[in-house]
Parts: sequence; C-alpha cells; structure tokens
Amino acid sequence: MPPNATAGGQAITDSLISAAAAAAAESEQNPTKLQADSTGVLFEQDAETIDGGLVKDIISMKKADKRKLKLVWRNIILFGYLHVAAVYGAWLMITSAKWQTGLLAFGLYVASGLGITAGAHRLWAHRSYKAKWPLRLLLVIFNTIAFQDAAYHWARDHRVHHKYSETDADPHNATRGFFFSHIGWLLCKKHPEVKAKGKGVDLSDLRADPILMFQKK
Repeated sequence: MPPNATAGGQAITDSLISAAAAAAAESEQNPTKLQADSTGVLFEQDAETIDGGLVKDIISMKKADKRKLKLVWRNIILFGYLHVAAVYGAWLMITSAKWQTGLLAFGLYVASGLGITAGAHRLWAHRSYKAKWPLRLLLVIFNTIAFQDAAYHWARDHRVHHKYSETDADPHNATRGFFFSHIGWLLCKKHPEVKAKGKGVDLSDLRADPILMFQKK
C-alpha cells in the first residue's frame, strides 16, 4: 500500500477489482447476461426497434459510480506536448511553411481521417462493409498515420462503448461529462467494469485478420 493511502481506500479498490473479476467470470459462463446488461446497439442485427434501438428501458442503467480517477501521467504529458506542438505547427504554417508542406499536411489529415472513419470505425468496429486485403492494407497504413493506437484496440474499445453505452463499462462514459467522454478517458486508468465486460465482447473477426494483427504486433 502506498504511504499516503488509507486502509479504507485500499479496501474499496480491492472490492471493485473483485467485483469486476466476478462479473467477468459470470459473463463468460452466461453469455445471455451480456445482452441483458447491454444498453446500446453495435451491429445492425442487434437492433430491436425500427429506429435502431433496444426495446428495454435503458435510462436507469446509464450512470457512473463515484470513484477517484487514477491518472496516467505519461498520457497527460504526451497529450499536453501534442497540443502545444500543434499550436506551434499552426504558427509555422501561417508564417513560414511552403505551400507544398501545407498540401502534404492536408493530404495526411485526410488519409489519417479515413484510417479512423472508414477503417477502425466502420470496417473493423461495426463491420459495416467488407474489404479485400489491398483496401484493408491501405486503411491500416492510414490508421497508423492517425496515431490513435492499433486499429484492433480502437475497434475493441468502440465495440464495448456501443454495447454498454453510458455505463461504467463504457470506456468513454458520457455521464461523466463532456471532457471525460472526449479526452479525459484517455488520461486515466479504465474502470474495472470496462475490462470485465470487454472480455465478453466477440473480437474473433479482428483476430482473424492478419493485416490487423500485424499492425497490432
């Protein structure tokens, strides 16, 4: 236990971890519980209503428990540096960059955006369409330019987000506020429920993609 920690705080942490482990074991043994706990739609076939939603009442399930977030200072420092560098880069773009540099930057911006939207999001997270290996390879390259972690991890987190939207199992739970849901979730440790419920989300199709696994490796 750290010198500044309290026994009570440690007990709460231990109970959260134990609860998460129990939930993971229960989910693996009882797949129907995953569907019962879900608050969102991941794939088109999951929809139960004409507007693409679920029949059950999910309002009461959308919440966030009160807990102290454990900050990841490495990420905080890297994100801080990234935004400071972006401001400096914008200044150089205005004051001294050649037009060819601006054109290249715009091209990389579009390519990286496609790597996230057409690749990690629509293709790998939601399986909205099928793609042969040349397109998948191109999208993986574009996705790498975006520097938003491996597409496998991006798609995994997004699937958990849709299955358990706005609950403690949602990696970027919007009930924790605007900042947390957009950037804050990347600056702290994940809630134990994210890992517990995430173990029950099917990722076999992602693991079967050799191009995706090469990028992850």
